[in-house]
Amino acid sequence: MSEKNLEALIVTIVKKVIKKELGKRKKDNLPIVLNQTNHPLDSFMENGDNWHDKRTTEEIIDDIYTSRYVTIQSKEDAELERSLRELKFKQELRKDWILFLVKDVIVYSTTTIFIFVVSGFYLFTLIK
Repeated sequence: MSEKNLEALIVTIVKKVIKKELGKRKKDNLPIVLNQTNHPLDSFMENGDNWHDKRTTEEIIDDIYTSRYVTIQSKEDAELERSLRELKFKQELRKDWILFLVKDVIVYSTTTIFIFVVSGFYLFTLIK
């Protein structure tokens, strides 16, 4: 496969994945963006003429990661969300079982009994 075909394939796959992810986005599950304040220019200036950041590399990295989004969940929130998913799953499972019982067991058995009753009645009227 040539490099251009591979690149075109990768571009189409990425576009499809992005469209799929954007389609999943709803108003309820969008990330919460912080209203951060920028550091004043004086904190980045050293001696008034050079651009140097006085912070260490770890502080800069921490600042980058903490200033993006607030979607870090606490343990309690994660536990509540997990239990909510379990309850929804159990509810869906119950609903599926009820539908199975109604559709497959009750409808099938009543249809079979009805066919036997009708054929027995028809057979009884033929014999008489």
